[in-house]
Amino acid sequence: MFKEEIAVKLVELSNTICSVLNLEQLGDLLVAKISAIFQAKKVSLMLLDKEKNDLFIWAASEMFEELKQVKVEYGQMFDGWVAKEGKPLLVKNVDSEFPQFSKVKTGRYHSKSFIIAPIKSGDKIFGVINVTERKNTDIFDEDDLQAISFINPLIASQMEKIQLVEKIESLSIVDSLTGLFNHRHFQERLSQEVDRVQRYRRHCSMIIVDVDNFGAYNENYGYGMGDRVLVQMANIIRDNLRKVDIIARYAGEQIAVLLPDTGRKDAAMAAEKLREKIASAVFVERRDSALSMARLTASLGVAEYNIKNNKEQFIQQAKDALSEAKQKGKNRVCVYK
Repeated sequence: MFKEEIAVKLVELSNTICSVLNLEQLGDLLVAKISAIFQAKKVSLMLLDKEKNDLFIWAASEMFEELKQVKVEYGQMFDGWVAKEGKPLLVKNVDSEFPQFSKVKTGRYHSKSFIIAPIKSGDKIFGVINVTERKNTDIFDEDDLQAISFINPLIASQMEKIQLVEKIESLSIVDSLTGLFNHRHFQERLSQEVDRVQRYRRHCSMIIVDVDNFGAYNENYGYGMGDRVLVQMANIIRDNLRKVDIIARYAGEQIAVLLPDTGRKDAAMAAEKLREKIASAVFVERRDSALSMARLTASLGVAEYNIKNNKEQFIQQAKDALSEAKQKGKNRVCVYK
């Protein structure tokens, strides 16, 4: 069993971990606490990106900031091997135990001793913890390895809990078909933006996008194809706006966008870009698809928030602009004046 002093600190850490429900905060807490418990100058936590098949820095001690962009291929080097095998690694002297690794590969460490342990729950690997450079220059030993192995399942369990909470929260605000925010969340964010504009006298604009002739499209090709169109439409809009813009499925085939710190002119330019991208997109890629089935257009209404109005009037102005675009022949952008 590991030292009593460390055991007490680990129990304290496990109790603290259970109260953290934010992944970034959990990472910062773990780095600080693990560094203190093991008197290590350098601690890093890496997460596994299954799609890219590599590990990336999730959190790190201050001296490790230069490694924030480091990525390790799954199965490669020490961290990648630990992630793949799911087994902890204790190295007391890297030169004697792994002479095949040159100083170029391990040169960022002043110490030759380190521990890398998997963050895992059952067979599920979340990432790894890397602890090195003990402040008193002592090597890490089997007690330290056992201590790290004790805390890691608790970390993995809390990460699963955080992911579950985030999933539940996202389901309550996200449209299940398009992955955009839903109408209720849009209304909440709209209230926040209106309050911010009134308080700080900033600009804010809205775009409402409506798929042209969508009812007829559903009747001709089926609601399943209509759903596919909405998903692709959502992706086009998301890919051609800023990360700060708030995009929601407003109603049926309508998608609403809030553009913080954006005036009418810039909002109109953004809307025109969306219109062009939608008009040029191919919505069905089957060779036997009719051209009319593959090409669709959208009408867009734009309005800038007027500080004298409330949020309902703001929405209505964007809708009025949208109605104007429909009346003038569709596949166009109209701005409320």
